[in-house]
Formats: sequence, structure tokens, C-alpha cells
Amino acid sequence: MATTATNITDARKNLKTITDDVVNYNEHIIITKPKNKNVVLMSEREFRSWEETLYLLKSDENRQALDKSIDQMKNGKVKTLSAEEWRNLANEED
Repeated sequence: MATTATNITDARKNLKTITDDVVNYNEHIIITKPKNKNVVLMSEREFRSWEETLYLLKSDENRQALDKSIDQMKNGKVKTLSAEEWRNLANEED
């Protein structure tokens, strides 16, 4: 993921190319404006991902569960399930 910067005038001139690059190459573009009122341009997909991450981390309980899972993964305490095992697990919960 790359981050580049351009000024507002150049952004206007090259909007199609800039937006294509944002989507196609997962770039973030900082558009500089007078008085440091800069904006960041990112794809909708990336924006939605950020929203979901912020939502998940908003809850202390959720954040702790995620941290525990990450620690388990780092320590090799991970179990890989086959597709059939996942289906069986899902059926047990119903």
C-alpha cells in the first residue's frame, strides 16, 4: 500500500487517474490544501474495512478477545479446521 501526496489543483486535473490508482493499487492519496486542511483519498473498500476495524476495537470485550486470539496465533496455539469440520461445528450450534 502506497501513500502519495498531491495538491488540490493537480488532483482536480488528474482525478480519473488518481481515483483509478487508489482502487487498482490500494493507494492512499493525501490531497494538500491551503491552511493545512488536507484530505486523504482512499477506496470505498478500504474505508469500509477501517470502519469495521474501528467498530470491532471499540468494545473492550471485543478488543480483549481479539488480543487473546492474536496471542494464541503467535504462540502456535492454532487449530486448522477442514471445510467439513466447519460445517459440523456450525450444525452443532444450530
